[in-house]
Amino acid sequence: MISLEVSGLMHTTHRLFTADGVSLSLDQYGEAAHETAVVVCPGFFQSKDTPTFQRLARALAQERDVLAMDFRGHGRSSGLYTFSAREGSDLETVMQFARERYHHLGILAFSLGGAIAINTLSRAPEQVRSLIAVSTPACFDDIEFKWWTPEAMRTGVQGCERGAGCRPGNLFLKKDRPLERVPHLAPLPTLFLHGTRDVIVGVEHSRRLY
Repeated sequence: MISLEVSGLMHTTHRLFTADGVSLSLDQYGEAAHETAVVVCPGFFQSKDTPTFQRLARALAQERDVLAMDFRGHGRSSGLYTFSAREGSDLETVMQFARERYHHLGILAFSLGGAIAINTLSRAPEQVRSLIAVSTPACFDDIEFKWWTPEAMRTGVQGCERGAGCRPGNLFLKKDRPLERVPHLAPLPTLFLHGTRDVIVGVEHSRRLY
């Protein structure tokens, strides 16, 4: 565990371990001074160390504590990314850490991080108070080959930041479909956000989930 104070905001990095032995890196902004924490789940190829996610975490931390995680195969976490097949274990490990310190949790999840959150929370939605899913795919099958289009590659290059990247694992493991799991979130308050120009996960995905 490493703690730093930046501009009056306590920032602590924790090392957690999943049930299947993956080492996770988790940044905590705040000192459990609030009753509520927000767990930030980046999407594929993103990490909590990119400038965008660091700005987001610090902005949210003005109002409540923030727990920003790296899924396996990303950032400072170990392991290989399985494109939502096994990452539920990562989120469950982070939520267990958070429940020991906070009364209430909210989840803010992006892209495949949103798919992981929906699939994981659908089995026990009472674990958190709310979910915001940003640009979340309704099912992996519908985006599997869209990363390799010229538009997607151009967007990826333009949006590449320091700290981005991925160590991919088995792409073909069985994955839950968020579209089938999302009804089991009820009555969890859930907000879907989506940009209309997303060339990989089109806005129709959030419309279908809603």
